[in-house]
Amino acid sequence: CTESKAKSCSDCISVPGCAWCEDSNYANNPNVLISRCDLPENLLTEGERCPENAIINPKSNQSSPASGNRPHSNVGESAVGTATQIRPQIIKAQVRPGDPLNIELSFKQAEDYPVDLYYLLDLSKSMENDLNSLRALGRELGMSMQNITRDFRLGFGSFIDKTVMPYISTVPAKIKNPCSDKAPCVPTYSFHNDLPLTPEIEAFVTSVNNVTHSSNLDNPEGGLDAMMQAIVCKESINWRKDATHLLVYSTDASFHYAGDGKLGGIVLPNDGRCYLNSKGHYYNANYMDYPSIGHLVRKITSHSIQPIFAVTSNVIQTYTNLQKMIPKSSFSYLPKKTYISSNICAQWSIQPQVLLEIKSPAEVSVSSQTAHCLDGSVPGLQCDGVKLGNVVNFTFTLSTEKCLTSPVQVIVSPYGYNEVVTINVESLCDCQCEETEAPTNNCSGHGNYQCGSCVCESGFTGLDCSCDQKDVLGIESYLANCTDPTTGVVCNRGGECQCGSCICTQYANKKIDGKYCECDNTSCKRAGGKVCNGMGKCDCGDCICEPGWKGKACECTLEQALCYDHSDDALDSTKPCNGNGECECGQCVCKLSQGGAKFRGQYCETKPLVVCDIHRDCIQCAWHTGNYNDTECKTQCMGYNVTVVSGVGCLYKFWLERVLCDIYSTSPFCPYYFDYVMPGQYGLSVLFVQISEFLCKTYANPVYIIIGIIAAIVGIGLAILLIWKLLTSIKDAREYKNFQKESQNPKWQGVS
Repeated sequence: CTESKAKSCSDCISVPGCAWCEDSNYANNPNVLISRCDLPENLLTEGERCPENAIINPKSNQSSPASGNRPHSNVGESAVGTATQIRPQIIKAQVRPGDPLNIELSFKQAEDYPVDLYYLLDLSKSMENDLNSLRALGRELGMSMQNITRDFRLGFGSFIDKTVMPYISTVPAKIKNPCSDKAPCVPTYSFHNDLPLTPEIEAFVTSVNNVTHSSNLDNPEGGLDAMMQAIVCKESINWRKDATHLLVYSTDASFHYAGDGKLGGIVLPNDGRCYLNSKGHYYNANYMDYPSIGHLVRKITSHSIQPIFAVTSNVIQTYTNLQKMIPKSSFSYLPKKTYISSNICAQWSIQPQVLLEIKSPAEVSVSSQTAHCLDGSVPGLQCDGVKLGNVVNFTFTLSTEKCLTSPVQVIVSPYGYNEVVTINVESLCDCQCEETEAPTNNCSGHGNYQCGSCVCESGFTGLDCSCDQKDVLGIESYLANCTDPTTGVVCNRGGECQCGSCICTQYANKKIDGKYCECDNTSCKRAGGKVCNGMGKCDCGDCICEPGWKGKACECTLEQALCYDHSDDALDSTKPCNGNGECECGQCVCKLSQGGAKFRGQYCETKPLVVCDIHRDCIQCAWHTGNYNDTECKTQCMGYNVTVVSGVGCLYKFWLERVLCDIYSTSPFCPYYFDYVMPGQYGLSVLFVQISEFLCKTYANPVYIIIGIIAAIVGIGLAILLIWKLLTSIKDAREYKNFQKESQNPKWQGVS
């Protein structure tokens, strides 16, 4: 806020979150530049402190004029065609930059809201049975809708497909009669508006009875062509502006879409315009391609159409996928090709969706959209399952980042209905200040007094606009008076030179003062992370301590109560530090004992001779030995900061003011010394060292010795056995060789 350098109240409240002090006695010190524009909490607590009733901090607000805001309609209360479903209808919103405004609207499904229902029927050969059903149930459909609303109109149209190859046969005989000779039918056409919307149910029945089916070659039909014409031809179809627009699309086949027209040599894109002649025939079908689904969806949305797809079971999946792409559309399954009028009515009256659309200019942001439906709140602006007479609420927020140059409008409308809510948004950037008298000099004649201060004209500054910045000679003398002789810098870059005086800049967390703005309240020493320990004021680099504190950073308390030992085993609770030390800055500084060693402990309660045993268990945690397990080491020895050093020489630098203790570990068996520092504000610090590695004695594990002896015996036995086996094998081989040699040279003796 202070960095915005707002010169007026309007400039200040244009910055999000900032407030203005209009008190005339605030920020009138000629040597200190204090901004009237700051955070509200700073104006109340920092510096001079602005009176709470003088702080201007307007909030975004809204109002709804009584005139022009009608209540929800109840059945029979309003004239036909004048039902009101959403309220309020007009809202005046004053939005301050950075301060979102919550808007709440309520919607009630009205019983007598005007409804226009246009029935669009596929009249290809496969729909012949459905046409007969529609003829029989046309009157029932009209009567069912009249039970829902007194203001109901019904219309009828039919479609087949484009009349070019390959969609139909172009043989002349087939053009006149695309069906068989035994069962002739009318020529194929794209779309006919057979009956514009009318309140006469009998006219609907007559129109349906007068049409007959036709035929085409391929399975997909030109339904999207027909839907486009039924939507955009508002005058021909007779759609009313202030009515719910229902379009029932009935077929048993899929549809052609953009790009399919190339098969028939049609490449011109569909332009979404009306091409119905005086007879209601679509005459431009063979010159423009089918519309794309996206193009059709845009037209459905812009004309507030609610499609109802009444299809047979074989194309359920196709139209289910299409229905998901179209907002506010619904789906009706026609079992066994039988039209049930109550099913069609139910899609609109029993389980409709209430969906709000918001159109806002780029300068206004809409967020936090929530629908408070019958079964709870959900994100977005849509509620499902709203029955006639039910009331649902919607909330959202409007916000702006900066002031609007002129008022703008945000339009909210329930999709499918021709009602709107107009929100007139204007910026809340002008201050409504109480009228106060201007200074006696009337701002030196070079400014206007507004909200407690002078708003100077261009080229003039100062609290009373008395300093002319165009006075060259005056400016030179002014700068000389504002230059610090020590640094040679004008106001030490901590303020502005106005009329020969340094006006020091003030920040929320930093106050600058001095003749040349050479001092500030953050340049003093700190303690505990705070300037002057938070126990004094910083006066141009020096701390002025509060009573009971001393030190360069007010870090030393004079209170000695912190040095008294009140435990049950205190040596002398009547004296600070048990009489074994002096209390300095709230902590005990222990004296030397008669043996020359210091007393230890927070209150100098421990004699030097017993400290080894006190700390032994925690020191042994370093080797995971001793009386404590790992868990106890963590909980019982949290105050120890243990540092391991190796070598005797490393210990010498810690010998000053220490008590030498020894510990012997069992594995390996080594002597250790440790040294410690008295507990203080940083906790107990312990230093220890291994005396020498050659003093460590390692004893062999007897288990390993026994295992080694057994292994040696087994190994020697195996070796002897292998040697014996080797020798006997050599001997046997040698004897076998001699045997073979003697066998080859036999010597026979004669027998006498």
